[in-house]
This record gives sequence, structure tokens and C-alpha cells, in this order.
Amino acid sequence: MKINNYINQIIMKTLWKIAGSLLLMSGWMQLVAQDCEPYYIDSQGAVIEMASYDKKDKLTGTTISTVKEIKTTGNRIDWTVNVVSKDEKGKDLTSGDLKMWCENGIFKMDMKNFIDEETLKGFEGMELTMDATDLAYPRELSPGQTLPDGSITIKVASQGMTMMTLVVKIYDRKVEAIEDITTPAGTFSCFKMTQTIETKTMFKTIVKSTDWMAKKLGTVRSETYDKDGKLMSYMVLMSVKM
Repeated sequence: MKINNYINQIIMKTLWKIAGSLLLMSGWMQLVAQDCEPYYIDSQGAVIEMASYDKKDKLTGTTISTVKEIKTTGNRIDWTVNVVSKDEKGKDLTSGDLKMWCENGIFKMDMKNFIDEETLKGFEGMELTMDATDLAYPRELSPGQTLPDGSITIKVASQGMTMMTLVVKIYDRKVEAIEDITTPAGTFSCFKMTQTIETKTMFKTIVKSTDWMAKKLGTVRSETYDKDGKLMSYMVLMSVKM
């Protein structure tokens, strides 16, 4: 397969994993004031299902997240969450574990977790380097609050020659308001949050997203817009199983 096909695969699968991962991350970002207890379903084995739709309300896929392990060591808590993304027919697209942690009251996830390992196998035999800045979340949220940026840079080289550079930046992260959101899983009081996701290879793509996160549950709805503010797609919480 040609290098351009691999580039397209990395872009699409990276953005897919970022979308799903940000849903999970926003679920952990509101922390109890004195420790790392998450405002999220903290039950090992819990399963959350999100459905994805295009701008015309046509189903495009689902994301199923399972809490595999929650481990406490001293003042640090580590989570392992298995995330499976499927297309509209139920066929697996991506699958893998996301690892995240909270230490000293700050929740973080390594941006490298968003990269699909199967896609990267297409570059076997080449030199692959990744440099990332963790996405960090404070222990409390409030309307008007801004959150730190995150980024990841992937470089692929062969015999000293750079074949591809992929840069993903997540910025302009802000808590906008507190709103009630109704989904197939129920109605929830949520923090409304916005951010910009920029992807750059041979060309630059910019999208904006709005997420609604409920305490002790996580994100219940997420909308993605193009740079002109037109709706492209959205995800909604379908079910929660303990």
C-alpha cells in the first residue's frame, strides 16, 4: 500500500481515537477536592456505549468503553479502559486500552494513547518517533474556566529522509456553561465544554467540538463542527451497564 494511504489511515484512526478518548477523559476530569476520586462511574467492569451520527442523523458507528481495572498506589490512581470502535454495521474499526492516571489531584492522559498501533505497523522498517504533551485536567470545573492545551507529533523517516510528519493539537479548551442534556440513557445536568482540534500533515484540518459532561457519569453528548461552525457529526450516550 502506498505511503499516502497509510497517512490517510493514521489521520482518520487518530481522529477517531481522539474523539472517543476525549469522551472518556472528560468523564474523569472533575475530581473531588481532596483526592483523585473521579466524578465518573468508578466501578470496575462498567460498560458505556456511545452512538455516532452524521449531520443528517444517520448512524455511522458506535464506541463501547469498558473499565478493565482501577488501581490505587499511594496517592496515585491508575485506570485501564478498553475502547472498541465499530462502524454502522457493527464491524470493529479500532480496539485498544487507554491508560490514564491521577496523582496529587491532577488527572492526565498521555496523547500517545490516541495512536492506533495496527495502523502504525504499516511503517515497519521505518524510523518512527513520537513526542507528546499530556492533556491535563484540574480537580474542579466552573463556567468560564480555560484548560491546558495538548499535542502530539509523529515523524516517519526512511534512511534519514522524513517521509511524513503528523501533528495533532488540541487547544482553546474552555468550560462554557452548565446545561441539562437529554439522551436515550436519561437526562443529565452537564458541564458544556468546547475545544479546537487541529491535524496537520501535507495539509491542515481544523475541527471544533462541544462536549457535555455529567458528574459521576462522563460525557453524554459530543458535537463536531467544521472551521465555519457547521455541524459535521455528533455522539450521544446510549446506555450504561454496571
